[in-house]
Amino acid sequence: MHGQGNSFLDGLLNPTGPKPGTGTGPDAEDSELPAPGSPYLAHARAANKPVYALHCLLGAQGVKSFEYVQKDSHSEFLASDQGQVIRLRFAGTKIWEVTIGGLNLWRLYDLIGQHRMPWIRQSDRGFPAGKDGETLIQAIAIKEIEREQ
Repeated sequence: MHGQGNSFLDGLLNPTGPKPGTGTGPDAEDSELPAPGSPYLAHARAANKPVYALHCLLGAQGVKSFEYVQKDSHSEFLASDQGQVIRLRFAGTKIWEVTIGGLNLWRLYDLIGQHRMPWIRQSDRGFPAGKDGETLIQAIAIKEIEREQ
């Protein structure tokens, strides 16, 4: 039976794609962090499935990462004349508040809520307002919140 060409079974027994953990599958490129000095993108493409962490690329301040499993259920999206704001909280051994400010952030807010956004990047240059609906992240502020006693 094995030699009769059952393609489904053959695919399971003899996979030809990349092995798990090799970083060479179709989603690998989407989830890799951009190289320093690469052209500005506000965030990664949406992952097809949930990811484990949100990496905040802060330019000269480095990268800070937060595990989605620690994301608190109370997130906010606010809009004003100056732009839009996403406010997230992550509660682990410390409570961290991540505030993302910019333009055209609604889709980003939804993707973060679905745990499908691997990284976001703060713009370190003066870009024009998000043309054609492009996301522009002007600021990412991270602060520790004191636990109530």
